[in-house]
Amino acid sequence: MSDDRVIDFNNLKNKAKDSDVDKFEQYIYNLYFSVMDGSMTMAEFSKKIFDYMKDNNISYEKFMNIQKKFMERYGMNPQEVEDQLKNFGIDPANLDMSNISEESINSIKNTTSFYEKYANKIQTKGCVTTYIKNDTNDIEVIIDKEKVTLCSSKKINLVDAELNEFLLGYKNVFNNKIKVVLCENCTEYDY
Repeated sequence: MSDDRVIDFNNLKNKAKDSDVDKFEQYIYNLYFSVMDGSMTMAEFSKKIFDYMKDNNISYEKFMNIQKKFMERYGMNPQEVEDQLKNFGIDPANLDMSNISEESINSIKNTTSFYEKYANKIQTKGCVTTYIKNDTNDIEVIIDKEKVTLCSSKKINLVDAELNEFLLGYKNVFNNKIKVVLCENCTEYDY
């Protein structure tokens, strides 16, 4: 007897229909426009996606299938996206978000609440960090465009040859002055 006639209900349950993709498409566009007009943060956007899955009783596998069909609709190759994620060390096939804990959901809610409260005061910056550790200094160097912040738990010795070589090299990137901010005798503590 052949197993060709056995129906795998899990495959049927997780199959993405065009109506699923249509509904998801409309939902995602509404969220997208809310983010673009500033009425929703990216943290809220992520939470809404999880809510959508929960409210519509969509498993993680079905959600991934809906996303694949959605991408195909717009000419994207889901396999190329998956390959790029794998290059970053993320294997979508091994991600299991179906058992997201209540703690994770609360963490998303707390993050959303924080960003809602302080949205007008927070700026996102792309900083680069490095360290200079030698016999003279132990410094964390935070680079934000033309501003370089030097942080140390001790007094910073500005006569340090390695530090000066680094600062001069970075200054030459701009062919202009850079602002150096000293944060000496910094204290760290767990809160």
